[in-house]
This record gives sequence, C-alpha cells and structure tokens, in this order.
Amino acid sequence: MTLPPCADPAATCAGACVGLGASAPAATRGWLLIEHAGPWPAFGYPSDLPAGLARSAERLLGHGVRPQLIRRTDRLGRRGDGVRAVFLAGGDAAGSTWIERVDPALLTDRHPGSRLNSATFRTAQAPGLGRAAGPLLLVCTHGRREVSCARFGRPVAVALAARFGPLVWETTHVGGDEFAANLVLLPEGAYFGRLDPRQAVIVAERALAGELELDAYRGTAGRSAGAQAAESQLRHTLGERSLATLRPLPPCAPDVHCFIHIQPDGARRHYEVPVTSAG
Repeated sequence: MTLPPCADPAATCAGACVGLGASAPAATRGWLLIEHAGPWPAFGYPSDLPAGLARSAERLLGHGVRPQLIRRTDRLGRRGDGVRAVFLAGGDAAGSTWIERVDPALLTDRHPGSRLNSATFRTAQAPGLGRAAGPLLLVCTHGRREVSCARFGRPVAVALAARFGPLVWETTHVGGDEFAANLVLLPEGAYFGRLDPRQAVIVAERALAGELELDAYRGTAGRSAGAQAAESQLRHTLGERSLATLRPLPPCAPDVHCFIHIQPDGARRHYEVPVTSAG
C-alpha cells in the first residue's frame, strides 16, 4: 500500500507532518557511553578523562559512533565512586539491537577494542567484548552546552531514576536542544522530546514495554530524516505504537520509504511512504 505524501506543503525531509518526528540524529551508527561524574565541558572531553578513553572515543566518532559521557543522578553517582561504567550499543537496519557493558581497558589501542569500526555497530550481533546489558534510559542534562538541557532535563532524570533506578543515566548533548527535556532509549536509539517529569515516566514505561508515545517520539537515531518522517506519518496513520511490529526496509525508490507491518495474526503488510520536500 502506498500512502500519500506529507500533507503539509512546507514539510521537508528534515521534518515530519506530525509531532516531533524526523529529528533524531541520522548520522549515528552506534553508541559509546563512558561514565564520568563531571563537570562536563561544553565541547570535547574533560581534562581528567583517561587519555586512552578519549582517543578511543574520538576514533569511534570517525566511524559514526556517538560518544556520550554519562553519570548517575544521585550524589554517590555524581562523585564517580566505584568502577567506571562503559557501554557499547548498536544494531542493524531491521531493528535487531544490542548493548553490552565492557571493561574500559578493552577500548585502548593495545586491546581488541581498537578493531571496532562502523560495521561492528551496524550488525545484529554484539561484538562480544563484555556482557549483555540494558535497556538504558539517557536524559540530556548538559547545561554547559545548553542551559535548557539542565533546566528541563535534570528534573526528568531525577523522576526517572526514582522510578527506574539503575536504568537511568544523565548524559551529555544528544542533539535537539530545542526539544528539551530529551530522553533516549538504548539500545533501540529511540528519541523522545519536550518531556516533563510526569510525562517522562509514562513515556519510559511504555518504551520499556516496547511501545512508543507517538506525540513525544522524535524518531530513531541512525535513520535518515526522510525515513524518520515516513515512519512518523505511517505510525500516526495506522495508530501503531509497537516498536517491533513496524519495521523499516531499504528504500523502494528515491524519496519512497518502505516498511513491513506485522499483523496480530502474523501476516505482513507492505507500505510505501513517499516523503516530498518543498521547492
């Protein structure tokens, strides 16, 4: 089935017809999370971050992997007591995702982690450098980058931590400061924006159960803006909230994005969604 193009004539491949869709970072190919209690500079890495980790983060950034500094919301976590947590996350285009916690030493140039590249993070299987982990909830509280992220993100992080405990981490810039407070579900890479503490708990509960709150859903990182816009349009048209039952396929044609919708009886329905741009 082919859906009509976005009805909004001003819509572009950088924005969906509805809600916050098509605003997740398209270039992200995977995730590297490094625990650091702060403070976090506006850009770059803290001076007290081990040099080997900073080099690994910069190298993986060149492969499209998104480095994020993370920390707990409580006082103990903000002091950075204990063993530093490091996570890798990725997945394939069909929606098979993974996340694992690894020993920070494995990311240095002298260990197998130095062989990580973009292909590693775009496969359905984890590299096997650590143990399976997740899911995780990341909330941007990067006030030195954008004050609104701390203003709106910090209360959301505290509310989520009270409800979900160790699943929740504060993090550095995730993109889209104008949508603060921002929440990211890993390993799926699903983005949600403009949340207050009460809404965030509801959104997170549903996301952890495999369902999207469509009015807060910004899209999934690693997919093109056009694909995100098409997904947003299709989900709103179908009223489909399930992460698992609507899956992207390779584009059918330029500016035509394809999806498989799995029905309750197991049947599969194919959709083609054109996304047009103004001018």
